[in-house]
Amino acid sequence: MKKRLSLLMVLVLMLQAITAQDYYDPEFKRFGIKAGVNFSHINFAKGVPPPVVPIETSWGAGINIGFLMLVHITGDLYFQPEYAYSQMSGQVKSSNTVYKLNYFSIPIFLKYQLQEKIFLVAGPQFDLLVNAKKSVNGISANITHDTEERSVAVTAGIEYQLTETFSVVARYMHGLNHIGLGQRSDIQEFKYEMVQLMVCVKF
Repeated sequence: MKKRLSLLMVLVLMLQAITAQDYYDPEFKRFGIKAGVNFSHINFAKGVPPPVVPIETSWGAGINIGFLMLVHITGDLYFQPEYAYSQMSGQVKSSNTVYKLNYFSIPIFLKYQLQEKIFLVAGPQFDLLVNAKKSVNGISANITHDTEERSVAVTAGIEYQLTETFSVVARYMHGLNHIGLGQRSDIQEFKYEMVQLMVCVKF
């Protein structure tokens, strides 16, 4: 229930931001939709405490889809909040265990126009867990209630503007907090890394 209320509040705030914009203001920018792929790494070695026996993990793929709002601040500097559905995944090779975590994500970026078609972005990202699954040897189990619900990350990336409305984006993201998996008596923690490759259409 709390998650649904949070999502509703975000949508209401975005609607207020949209309606507050002056479409006749020459500084008014635009909105956009984005879609792409995530390559994520669940790193148990960065948990607290780290595992006694190292856990070897591999990178996994997922999708990232959402929309954004671009607001001009001054000169070459912009403010760009985003709202996205993002998938994180990773595999523990020794036990053939695959984790898949789905999040509602809110990146909040400052965007700087380095050249005519090249932009740099950086800022924090706040994630709220939607659901989580664990698969061992192909047998899947829902672990949503055994997984830390919130995470915070820092992100930096580059965007290349192919046309006035179409661009490609590459970003690197690093989790700041520890995310716990498992029951209270048997918790494993990790931090995550993620590379995102996306296309964006502005209108």
